[in-house]
Amino acid sequence: MTTYHRAEDVAAEIKQRMERCTVALGAETDLGVKVYAGKRNVDKSMVPCCAILEGDDDPSQQGNTTTYHVTQRYMLLAYVPCDPDAPNVAAHQALRDMKRAIFSDGGRLGDKARKVTYVGRSIGPRSDGEAFVLAILEIDVEYVESVATP
Repeated sequence: MTTYHRAEDVAAEIKQRMERCTVALGAETDLGVKVYAGKRNVDKSMVPCCAILEGDDDPSQQGNTTTYHVTQRYMLLAYVPCDPDAPNVAAHQALRDMKRAIFSDGGRLGDKARKVTYVGRSIGPRSDGEAFVLAILEIDVEYVESVATP
C-alpha cells in the first residue's frame, strides 16, 4: 500500500477517480470527460466537465517537529447537461457519480489516505433556461505529511 504524503498526490488520485465518471464506464453522467485541477471559470462550451478545487488544510503536529497529520478540504464541481426545466435531476446524478467514485472502496482512497469524510453537497445556482447545472461535493481527506521531505 502506498500512502499519500502530499496534497498533490491526493488531488491526482481524486482526478483519476473523477475521470472514470463517464457513461461508457457505467456512470450516470459524463462529468469525467474533462477534469480540471483548480479551474474556477467554466463556461457552457466546456460542459460536461469536473473541476477539483483544493481548500485550506488543517495540520496538527504528530510527535516530532516535521511530521503533521493534515486534513485537506477538496471541492469537486461537476458541470453537466440538464433539462432546463428540471436541472436538479442531472445534479443528483452527478452527485451520485462523484460519491461512488470517492467512497465505493470504503472512503480511504484505496487505503492510500487515512480517512475521507463526506462534508456536504450543494447544487449551484444557475440562470433559468440554461441547459447545464453545477453539482458540488465537498470532502475532507486526512493524510500524514513530513514537511522536511515535501
